[in-house]
This record gives sequence, C-alpha cells and structure tokens, in this order.
Amino acid sequence: LDTSGTLLGLATSMGVVDEEGNFPKSRYAFSADAIATMIGSIFGLSPITSYIESGAGVENGARTGLTAVICSFYFLISIFFAPIIASIPPWATGGALVIVGAIMSKSLLRLKWHNLSHALSGFLTVMIMPLTYSIAYGLIAGIGSFIIMEGVFLLLSFVGVPKPYANADNEDPQTTDIGEPINKKDDEVNSQMAEDFVDEEYSGDNEKIDNTMPPAEEEP
Repeated sequence: LDTSGTLLGLATSMGVVDEEGNFPKSRYAFSADAIATMIGSIFGLSPITSYIESGAGVENGARTGLTAVICSFYFLISIFFAPIIASIPPWATGGALVIVGAIMSKSLLRLKWHNLSHALSGFLTVMIMPLTYSIAYGLIAGIGSFIIMEGVFLLLSFVGVPKPYANADNEDPQTTDIGEPINKKDDEVNSQMAEDFVDEEYSGDNEKIDNTMPPAEEEP
C-alpha cells in the first residue's frame, strides 16, 4: 500500500495516469521496487523503495529517472560526511516536503466532494497519513470508510432511503472540475436579462432627468 500510494501520487503529479488509474510501465515500477526491497533486506539495509520525497524532483520536471541516478551519486559522496550530516535536525529539511505536499494537493480537485462517500473517504485518507506517518494506514482508512458507507447506503436503499446526491455521481451539481458553472448557458441568459433591466432603469432615469433639466444657455 505504501508503494502504491507513492507511485500513484508521483505518476499523478507527472500527468501520466489514465482515466482508469493506470500509468505506463507500472508493472516494471512495482517489480523494481519489490526486488530492491528484498535485496536491501538481505544486507540489513532500510527499505530500498520509492519515497514521496521524489515529488520534489517530479515537480521540477524529473521524468526519466536521471534525477534518481544523480541523487544516488550524491548519497554515495555523503557517506564520507556522515557525522556532519547526522547533526542536521530533521525539521531543517522537512520544510521542503511541506511545500511539495502543498503542490501535490492539487489532485484533490478530482475528488467528487458533492458525493458523501468520496468526500469522507478522501478526507480521512489525507488526515490519517500525516497523523500516523504511514501512507498505508491512510489508504486503509479511506478505502475502509468508502466500503462501509457504500454498504450502508445500499442497505438503506432496500428500505426506500435514497442515497444522498444519488443523481450527482458523475458531476457536481454546482461546478465542474475547474470550478466553471455547469449551467453556463442559463447564467449567460440571466446575466443578459440583468443587464437589460439595468439599462432600462438607467435609460428611464436619464429621460426623466433630460425632461426636467432646463435648456443650456448659449454662450455669446
């Protein structure tokens, strides 16, 4: 779950995820992650897996993996400066991750916030991850709450209780993905009617003013 959340989050930031939630060569990415984790455990290393810190490189244009190769080179050099680097507190580098997380949060726009199941599960996923320091726990909370809520709504439908916003599963009744009103044509008509109304009111006032104003005196 950690790997799935990380890879999908990075791939979404890169804009390579299709409508079904897949991205190109995903099998190779997951396989490389699994093999590296197994090899790392043999040598007693920390998990050699994909980390969300890679989002810093992705947001700056990294796409081919060359960024990871360059970072690994600097990690090799840092071995000789380990005592100095170990003295740097974690909160000195945490600010960069906060900025990256803020940039990657734009994917929340794709959630169907008008759908109660989507909104609650998405909220729990986002909140549980930082509180538990685990992507897996966040996904478990989000997926679990979604299944529970959909199951409850299904049971309630058998007794005649409709699902909230059941007719708005595909689109937000108020706005689209970019916040543009769906009933744009109606808004244009309403705006035109308002302009016509204002024009008539002002034109009537102008006529009254013109009729009551004395004629202008001619200059000699």
